[in-house]
Amino acid sequence: MRIFLPLLCLVLVAAPRAYPWAAEGHVAIAEVAQGMLTPEVKAKTDAILGKDGLPTVASWLDDVRNALRHSVGPLKNDPEARAFNANFPENGEWHYVNLPVGVSVYSETSPFASKNDIVHAINHCVDVLEGRAADLNPVQALRTLIHLVGDAHQPMHTIAGYYDLGDLAHPKLIADGTAAVGRPDDRGANQLFYGKSLELHAYWDKKMPQKVQRAQPKETLAHQVATGLTVQTWATAGDYHQWAAKWVGESAGEAINAYKGIQFGQATLNEDKTIARIEITLPDRYDEIQTARAKIQLAKGACHLAQLLNAIRYK
Repeated sequence: MRIFLPLLCLVLVAAPRAYPWAAEGHVAIAEVAQGMLTPEVKAKTDAILGKDGLPTVASWLDDVRNALRHSVGPLKNDPEARAFNANFPENGEWHYVNLPVGVSVYSETSPFASKNDIVHAINHCVDVLEGRAADLNPVQALRTLIHLVGDAHQPMHTIAGYYDLGDLAHPKLIADGTAAVGRPDDRGANQLFYGKSLELHAYWDKKMPQKVQRAQPKETLAHQVATGLTVQTWATAGDYHQWAAKWVGESAGEAINAYKGIQFGQATLNEDKTIARIEITLPDRYDEIQTARAKIQLAKGACHLAQLLNAIRYK
């Protein structure tokens, strides 16, 4: 299916920049995916979301989490968000899974998997949309699914570095999944700092989409992601109920490369012995290499979201 790029660009240029770059990445993925939906599925998603399209709701789950954790954002006084957070106080865990760096296969029996991780959350949304579960309503399930498929393609949402901290001045990254069990971790690179307040997870969440867009500043992020892309460019084989695990495994494989060449310096611990921060030095050409990787991950996220929405048998 072809994406109508002129219309896509017009929509995004006209839209106000009300989102930080992390949300802009989600919006771009959703905008491109929306252009790849079959007419029948587009009609179904329109019926579920009403006047809201996929891009409009792409950051809803982040806004819900921010309302719960920090009482900030557009949903801080929203009755639905309050009820959602009351019913699902663990929804902050839905955005990620912390596989060890070096592990690129997701397994439900892994000690790093949990019932609230991103794979389980995506699969549960599919169950709701297909009528096998009813604790979320279809609108909430579709909003959540759109967001989490995007998160699954951000490598730092699929892994964490686990460390041997016998010498705090020289932390050692553990690449073996068995050896990583029970070790302190960097929470998906949230505790890795390449500057006083610059941490690696935020670099990927916020700066990577920005760097992709700046590579061709006259074009929108969605236009760059969509160029040359069709729904089959990154086709996923097999049962779509197993796709989330495949995508997370692939993304974790990309995270191995995102950690490659990083030098680990001084580690600082909290009182409970968890990692407060680890000073890191990024390798040469990190921006250039990882920006290319981020663009591919955004494209994969769009293709995979469209593929999944097209495959679901809506109730």
